Amino acid sequence: MKGRYAGCRMTIYANVLPGAASIARSALLAGNLSAKANRRLKILDWYRAHGNNLNLAARHFGASRRLLREWRDRLAREGPKGLEDRSKRPHTVRQPMTSPDVVNEVVRLRKQYPAWSKYKIQPLLPVTLKTSVSTVGRIFKRRGLIDRRVSKKRSKSAKHPKARFPRGMKISGPGDMIQMDTKYIMLPGGRKWYQFTAIDVLTKQRVLELYPSQSSRNGADFLDRCRKEFEFPVVNTQTDNGSPFQKEFERRCGELKLPHYFTHPRSPKENSYVEISHGADEREFYQQGNVCFDFMVMRKRLKEWERIWNEVRPHQALNYLTPRQYYGKWQRGRLPSKDVITLQT
Repeated sequence: MKGRYAGCRMTIYANVLPGAASIARSALLAGNLSAKANRRLKILDWYRAHGNNLNLAARHFGASRRLLREWRDRLAREGPKGLEDRSKRPHTVRQPMTSPDVVNEVVRLRKQYPAWSKYKIQPLLPVTLKTSVSTVGRIFKRRGLIDRRVSKKRSKSAKHPKARFPRGMKISGPGDMIQMDTKYIMLPGGRKWYQFTAIDVLTKQRVLELYPSQSSRNGADFLDRCRKEFEFPVVNTQTDNGSPFQKEFERRCGELKLPHYFTHPRSPKENSYVEISHGADEREFYQQGNVCFDFMVMRKRLKEWERIWNEVRPHQALNYLTPRQYYGKWQRGRLPSKDVITLQT
C-alpha cells in the first residue's frame, strides 16, 4: 500500500455552505450600521430565535406589531441596510414663490454691499419689490451669498450668549465691579509683554501684573492675584471678549461663583474705566522711559507704578484724592450719597 500511493497527491474537496456568501455580506454590512439599525437587527434576531412570534416580540420590546412587520420586510428586501432610518423629506418639495425681480434686486444689493446683513438690505428694496427680512435671508442662502465661517460663528454665539451687565447697574461699593483688560508692551525686535490690569470702578484702585503671554491660564492667575491684593471682596468682574478672559479664566470664575460680564464686541466704551487708565499708563509711565528688556526688572517697575497710582497720584474723578484715601473715607462713611456710579451699556 505504501508503495502503491507513494507518488500520489492527496486533494481534498469541500462544499461551500448554501447562503454563506450572503451571511458574510450581511455581517460586513451590519458592522457599518448605525446604533439604531443595530438595535433593530438584534430585535429581529430575538424575534426569529423565539419562533417568529410577532406578538411575543412586540410585548417584549414594547414596539407595535406593524413596526416589527415593517422592519422584517425591509430586512428581507434590502438586507441590514434596510433597517436604517428613512429620509423624511417630502416627495414633492415646495418651490419658492418669490418673484424673480425681487430675487435679482436682493442679489444685486448683496453684491454691492457684501458685508451688510439681511436687516440692512431689506430696507433698501424699492417699494414695488418689498419683501420680508426672512425672505431676503432665504434668498442669500439659496444663492450662496452667506459666508459660512461668519454664519457658524454667529450661530455659536447665539446658542451660547455671553452675560452682559444689566443696563443701569448701580455701583455703590468697592468691588461691586472690577473691570479687567490687557495692554501690549512693545519691545524692540518685535517682542511683546502684556500688562494685565484690574481697576475698581468706584475707588479707582488698581492691580497690575506683567505676563509673557495672553493665555487664559495667566488670566485665571491674575484673577487670583486681584482677590488677594484688593482690600475688599471682588463682587463682579467685567472684561472684553479677548482670549485671556476665556476658558480657564471663565472656569475659575465658575469655581468662585463670581459673575463675569462681557462687553459687546468692538465696544471699548463699556470698559471705559480700565481703558482710560491705560491711557494714563502710556503717558505717565511708559513714555517716561520705564520700558526695560529685563522681565523681572520691568515687573518690579510696574508694581511700583501700581503703588504710586493707588497711594500717591491724585485723581480728578475722586476730587483729587488718591484711591487709598477715597477708600478710607468710604469706610468711615464720610462720602456723599451721590457717589454712586450707574453703568450704561
